[in-house]
Amino acid sequence: MTTPSESEPGSLERFIGFLETDNGQRVSICVFSVVATLVLLVFPGGVLAYVFGIPFMFFIPGFAVVRLFFWKGTSPEVKFVLSTGISILVVISLGLLLVLTPIGLDSNTTRASLIVFALGAVVVETFWLNADRGATKEKVPQRVTKPMKVDKVVVAMLATALIVSAISLGLIVTAKYPSRTYFAVTDTNGMIVTNTTWTEGANLTLLVHMKNGENGPRNFTMLAYGVSSGFYTTQTFTEILHKNEVWNQTVSFNLTMAGYSRLDFDLYIQEGTEPPYLYGNLHIWISVTSP
Repeated sequence: MTTPSESEPGSLERFIGFLETDNGQRVSICVFSVVATLVLLVFPGGVLAYVFGIPFMFFIPGFAVVRLFFWKGTSPEVKFVLSTGISILVVISLGLLLVLTPIGLDSNTTRASLIVFALGAVVVETFWLNADRGATKEKVPQRVTKPMKVDKVVVAMLATALIVSAISLGLIVTAKYPSRTYFAVTDTNGMIVTNTTWTEGANLTLLVHMKNGENGPRNFTMLAYGVSSGFYTTQTFTEILHKNEVWNQTVSFNLTMAGYSRLDFDLYIQEGTEPPYLYGNLHIWISVTSP
């Protein structure tokens, strides 16, 4: 029976040695990003969400960038500080990108943008740059213990980065994200209204869709009326919707007057005792012809 040599590295040392290689770090970024995303989806707001979410936001993106551009010739301390600082810049940049595009900024798009950025950086480094960016080879190195010397400037930078990270996390958690309330008008089958020519005496029925994208329950009031003619009586519909709750309201107009008419739909949203505000207006033009 053979026994392992005392000089042969153990399982833990082999694992740590693998993490020091290029492929080990690439795999670590990918695996942690996927696991963190799953944890944030399954346990939102829990302890595990913070345990995985904080490094996912404030270390992984910057670490991927550091491996791309700042890996060679930098010490472990500097790499850590750069990873933290660059992560903050990446999170802010991704947030601005989401806000300024139709995608929008919410928890789902934030998670998706982070994992896409991290995996994308790994793919670029692995296949596009096609270069050895690490200080070690794929062969498991013999670990030599060296005393770590931490420069005072690095300590100051690290402390500043951690403080800024904590402040940024607090701002992100407490920020009021843009409204994602959904408001649309379709026919009764949920399709785009394509038939805008009707015969006098017909009954036109439309379906108004609303979904509460605010941060809590709101009082929704929808007004339906004809702008180009006072012949159509204003119809008022009211509903209290909780967050993400959907309201589909049918609205009918008796087309008893020939001519062109504009049908308008105004949506008002009210929070608690605050005065309601006009969230948006939708309208369609119809032509009513004599039989």
